[in-house]
Amino acid sequence: MSKKKTNTKSLSDSKEFVQFKQLITDAKRILISTHVQPDGDGLGAEVALYHYLKRARKSVRIYNPDHLPKRYKFLDPKGEILLGPGEVELWDQCDLWIIVDTNDPRRLGKLWNELPLRAKKIVFLDHHPDIVIPQEQLHYPPNAMIVSDHHSSSIGELLYQLFNELEFSKLNADMALGLYVSVMTDTNSFRYARTTPESHEIASEMIRLGVNPEEVYQAVYSTKELSHIQLLGTLLQNTKLSKSGKLAWMEMRLDLRKKYKATADDTMSFLNILLVLKDAEVVCIFREEDDGEMTRVSIKSKGTVVINKIAMELGGGGHEYAAGLALPVPFEQVVETVTSRLDQLITAPPHKPLMSKKP
Repeated sequence: MSKKKTNTKSLSDSKEFVQFKQLITDAKRILISTHVQPDGDGLGAEVALYHYLKRARKSVRIYNPDHLPKRYKFLDPKGEILLGPGEVELWDQCDLWIIVDTNDPRRLGKLWNELPLRAKKIVFLDHHPDIVIPQEQLHYPPNAMIVSDHHSSSIGELLYQLFNELEFSKLNADMALGLYVSVMTDTNSFRYARTTPESHEIASEMIRLGVNPEEVYQAVYSTKELSHIQLLGTLLQNTKLSKSGKLAWMEMRLDLRKKYKATADDTMSFLNILLVLKDAEVVCIFREEDDGEMTRVSIKSKGTVVINKIAMELGGGGHEYAAGLALPVPFEQVVETVTSRLDQLITAPPHKPLMSKKP
């Protein structure tokens, strides 16, 4: 493994990171989880961390709030690692519970009610900005801590630094695949603004360890059925624009998604299509969830408008230019609230600094 320091150097010197390394060193039983509706960043990071800790002779299990999406089964072809509800026998107690790719307990769904008392220590390993909601509303137990670096492109980048620091084991092909998937998917194939030089360096090293970029890309993105493309066509035909043309969005009701037999994960890449619009600075998609009560919103910016503050104000979060939220209110109300706030943000006149008076 390369000794090259990544942009997480400031993190490696932090008290939390030092404590986290010691917790891993001391732990014998370690549980790993990621957020609901898991993505490539969380799942890839889980796989890399699982194989690394196994090589370090730890007893490790992964338990997620949702089942593994079909397109990520190549990460666990035997179905023995990335397990969800009803698929894993949990310990009565573990030494350490590592939660990757979120700092928000609400994104763990039912797991947050089931597991905190079973873990001696809990660590949220994340790279998103801090949540603005008061901490008492999130109910962090006293045995929980957050280890985060906002400058990392992905959890894979954080783990690469961790593995370099711990030196329990050399990277192997299984770890390399997880790290590569984490970095590739959370940078949108190295196209997002948060892509770092280290992102490319890590990807390069993982390829040297045997990762096939073409195979990974096809496995993650070439997974659509004809009905999913037809659903996308319907959504594109009904794409809406704000008066300024700088905001574009798609509305996906549950009955429409069911008509085309598409899961939530089948629609994850749809929003990227709107980014090709010339005048749109911000794009979003509204998706009514399977319970018919929650509406999930994904928002992306081309890099001139910071959007995560609005997501945070509405109970969500994310990066400056890619964020999301979910609200248990009527669909039409969510659309109206979010689009009006985004349009106000986009069309607001630029802030002009006050002129200093001459003495």
